Amino acid sequence: MTRHSIAVVVIAALTVVAAHAQPREELVERTLAIVGGRAVTLADVRTATALSLISNAEGDDAATERLIERAIVLREVERYAPPEPPEQTVIDTYADIVGRLSEAQVANILAAGGFTDARLRAWIRDDMRIAAYLEQRFAATADLSVEQAAPELRARLSAERRASLIADWIADLRRRSLVVELWKRP
Repeated sequence: MTRHSIAVVVIAALTVVAAHAQPREELVERTLAIVGGRAVTLADVRTATALSLISNAEGDDAATERLIERAIVLREVERYAPPEPPEQTVIDTYADIVGRLSEAQVANILAAGGFTDARLRAWIRDDMRIAAYLEQRFAATADLSVEQAAPELRARLSAERRASLIADWIADLRRRSLVVELWKRP
């Protein structure tokens, strides 16, 4: 028998098995968006929300938007490979998450979302890499200083300018990225 014949027999057998299998009505996962080939799922949204891994996300729609933005930014960050955060910082942040909840609650949230402990630590590490990249790329510029302004005014202006630059940058990355949003209804 040739390889082609074996492949045809295997495909036919799998088709027969699949046709006779009992359909399962269990929804395994709901993909909300695909960002540059990476899926953003409902489980990702709910896990990130439950663990407070994303900010400014009131409800699933806002959380989904934050995760899409995070995925777009992370793609850009990976292109430039900022330094890895110190392992102790990752451990401390993980401990903060567990401290806000409990080990049992964190374990339940991770299990419900299909996350592992290692995936949560990788998420934390990626968030730190994103923060380092944003700090490096969008550091406060000297042209924002106002000679007679109080230090608080300078800090506020600098923070607003930085936030505006980051928002414009994310919008530009989004225009240049393939993002398929399956969660929005037409």
